[in-house]
Amino acid sequence: MEKVRKAAAVYFLLQGVTVVAWWLLLISVPASREWFRLDPGSLTTLWAFWLPDLLLIAPVSLTAAGLVRKGHSYAEPAAWLVTGAVTYATLHTFAMTMMTDLGWLGVVLMIPAMLWSGVFAIGLTVRGQMFRPARDSSTNYVLTKTLTQIVVVWTLILAVIPYLITIFEKKLGVPRLEFTFQRPVALVLFAVVSSVGVWAAVVMSRVGKGTPLPLDHAPNLVVTGPYRYVRNPMAVSGILQGLCVALFLGSPLVAIYALIGSAIWQLVFRPLEEDDLENRFGRDYRRYRNSVKCWLPRLAPYQMEGMPDSSISTERPSGSM
Repeated sequence: MEKVRKAAAVYFLLQGVTVVAWWLLLISVPASREWFRLDPGSLTTLWAFWLPDLLLIAPVSLTAAGLVRKGHSYAEPAAWLVTGAVTYATLHTFAMTMMTDLGWLGVVLMIPAMLWSGVFAIGLTVRGQMFRPARDSSTNYVLTKTLTQIVVVWTLILAVIPYLITIFEKKLGVPRLEFTFQRPVALVLFAVVSSVGVWAAVVMSRVGKGTPLPLDHAPNLVVTGPYRYVRNPMAVSGILQGLCVALFLGSPLVAIYALIGSAIWQLVFRPLEEDDLENRFGRDYRRYRNSVKCWLPRLAPYQMEGMPDSSISTERPSGSM
């Protein structure tokens, strides 16, 4: 939890400073106003944001940073207040861009801010409450739940959201990457890295008796299959899947999206999950964590003393992208 708190404090500090810096840019560089114009022939709507930005979002972000860093009881309400303000501003700007077809750059920059604010607010609030072991049930039932989750999550994260991102790219005029055999190469790589994710999910279900979902996670300690080589095979697979989708589409913004997703998992959900695993499995998990790296696979498979058929999962679907 301490890692999440420090990361949240840094983020809210940067967000507050960035909002102030953005207004300084608009004031000092008149040409920059055209990048964010929201209605044709007028800057009125854009200038109207000064009040909520400079009297609410920026100061509350900076206040939240201090409260979070100190672990104050008002840290969580402040984080949610910032999230609400940023979300409202983002949705309002998005509505304007859809009506006027202007200001797409502002929307593209505001959506990650909305996402990061919300993720940190959730991380500060839920702590260990988001982790609940799966109920005892048959292996086939657990496998069915896991595969259903994979279909739903992959469809949303690897198809729907990237498609929407390409619409933003067209609006911004972002050039696409293109080269010979680009899509066949992307498809082959996607199949290879996806197989690792599916393998890890099946191991979690069959040996761990749980799913990748935090509210239905594996109750058993496991270190077999791909978990013998890397602690986070599904997270590694998910990040590479996102980059493969970006390659297939030739989309720089989809690649950035995949990297943002991996950063969210690394800074928020991974620390929370590893705290939960350490609380549940104690010394066995610490030994495993110290022996197997989070991102870089081992050459030799890990072997846990006295538990030849076990595995540990240290990720959830949130690490998929």
